[in-house]
Amino acid sequence: MAETTLFHRDPSHDYPVITRGEGVYLYDEDGKRYFDGIAGASNVTLGHGRPRIADAMAAQAAELAYCFSVHFTNRTAADYARRLTAIAPGDLNNVYLVSGGSEAIESALKLARQYHIQRGNAQKQLAISRWRSYHGATVGALSLTGTPAMRGPFTAWLPPFPHIDACYPYRCRYSGCGGTCNLSCARALENAILEAGPQNVAAFVAEPISMGGSGGSVPPSDYFPTIREICDRYDILFIADEIVNGFGRTGRYFAIEHWDVVPDLLVFGKGASSGYCPLGGVLVRDGIRQSFTESDDLFQHIFTYVDNPVAARVGLEVLDIIEEEGILEHVQRVAAHLDDAARRLREPHPTVGEIRCFGLILGVEFVQDRATKQPFPASVELHKKLGANLMKRGVSVGATGGGVDFSEGDDLRIYPPLIVTEAQIDEALSAVEEELTRLESELGLLTSA
Repeated sequence: MAETTLFHRDPSHDYPVITRGEGVYLYDEDGKRYFDGIAGASNVTLGHGRPRIADAMAAQAAELAYCFSVHFTNRTAADYARRLTAIAPGDLNNVYLVSGGSEAIESALKLARQYHIQRGNAQKQLAISRWRSYHGATVGALSLTGTPAMRGPFTAWLPPFPHIDACYPYRCRYSGCGGTCNLSCARALENAILEAGPQNVAAFVAEPISMGGSGGSVPPSDYFPTIREICDRYDILFIADEIVNGFGRTGRYFAIEHWDVVPDLLVFGKGASSGYCPLGGVLVRDGIRQSFTESDDLFQHIFTYVDNPVAARVGLEVLDIIEEEGILEHVQRVAAHLDDAARRLREPHPTVGEIRCFGLILGVEFVQDRATKQPFPASVELHKKLGANLMKRGVSVGATGGGVDFSEGDDLRIYPPLIVTEAQIDEALSAVEEELTRLESELGLLTSA
């Protein structure tokens, strides 16, 4: 792209200039089309170029664009909160609206901290999270995030929150599993609580389906019920991070529903607005709301755009579209096709170690030796080359490295807009198959299965 005064994350990268979007596609200023295989930043769930969402934003902005939540409330935010609590699991009957995922994580942490203070447990100040996780970029959220490269430059600023291993069945390091999970990964939470002292731990934070260092890893059916039981035993709040997982990505409104578990706080963002404006929030159980009511305490926390009416109006429109167009049912149907199509990559490509598919989340992990699961050396940069080659073909995907030990390991991730069709999936995976074949041949990486 031409010289720009924009400060980009990667100053060495040549960014295509996108001028419009339509459905699952983006178009640059030269007219080139890109399949948006990661739905923007996993947030453009209903696709690009939705006039009805733009019209709803404009109508709300013309009527009421903003009022400060410290002094006023507004009907649109109240209506949106009511719609959210109607689809939320259990007694998550209260909503705190902010501008995005990182703000929502910060809000949940502060809610957990103040809740414990109100109940006479002021020493509860630690939050436990998992390695291979991403919870946001603000200081509190980054303290939870389990990606060393992102934490590195800012470690001195971060609270010393404990981390446990994520549930990563393909590379489980716990003895005794033998291919069948014995829930050592879940019981690691109890060990961490006892080590820190239960009287010091306020919350545990986890994504239902990991999207950090092991893209698309799905815990077994007993994992989150065990987590819920451990949190209850030690009076610790369970915070479910649904920023990526939520609003239909897994075929349900919230991924945690697949485990029949109700978290104490459910954090959302991204798909809540389908990327059309900044929107996030926290769903809060009744007992936490009651604690604030009974103590008559202010929530000592505020952002400028709490309960923003334009964002809330977009959120309402998104929920309308999900219901009217049967998006959850569509995801369930198309997800089965994605799973079947992706698994056909395995046989002709011995570099494919594991294929993980849940809803419209696909993760493909590459290995140098399938039998031993040995990863490629980081110097090979398999994921970077594959991602770059696909981008040249007009297929934008997530290509990530370091998943094995935060240095070695390569994986590919696809989580397209939820409106994607079977034909569009086939087109994208055909490109993946061809570019993987070419890369294996060029680099001499073909090995025996």
